[in-house]
Amino acid sequence: MRALLVAALLLVGCGEDEPPLPSMLPIHDFTLVDQTGEEFSSRELRGHVWVANMIFTSCPDICPIMSSQMGNLTRRVPHDDVRFVSISVDPAVDTPEVLTEYAERFGADTERWIFLTGSPDDVERVITRSFRSPVGDRVEMDEGYDILHSSRFMLIDQHMTLRGLYDRDRDGLDQLQRDIERLRETQ
Repeated sequence: MRALLVAALLLVGCGEDEPPLPSMLPIHDFTLVDQTGEEFSSRELRGHVWVANMIFTSCPDICPIMSSQMGNLTRRVPHDDVRFVSISVDPAVDTPEVLTEYAERFGADTERWIFLTGSPDDVERVITRSFRSPVGDRVEMDEGYDILHSSRFMLIDQHMTLRGLYDRDRDGLDQLQRDIERLRETQ
């Protein structure tokens, strides 16, 4: 009878666990240029849980919000082993110098939060092939321009596998933070 009670309690407890994170797709190795002008290889991210997003520094609406949220996330997840990567979809404008100023504007700890750019072809290849994410051409608007790109955060594990896509709302960011912790526990 006692064994049956213990088994029942274990089964009840199992229902509270979250399902494992899906293994969505491998992130292929890539090389771009960081905000210091140095070549940055994705191999440097192996062994780390990391979060990626796509931005451009002259973006009038979504990018400043996403960058602010990424900055908040770096403070909410203070672990030195977690990395954050913002890839510019506007490499013609977003030079390393421009990305350095942008990083400063958002108080980025550039030891953990890396800003990447490169040639237009390299950037497009990384975004479309490694992340399988869309990136559009520059579209002129009344005040400036816009570039189609993902507005979601991407969680990548220590083995360079995409494990989740997260909306930028409170629920999405809270789930992202929980999932970062879950992946860190599996190291």
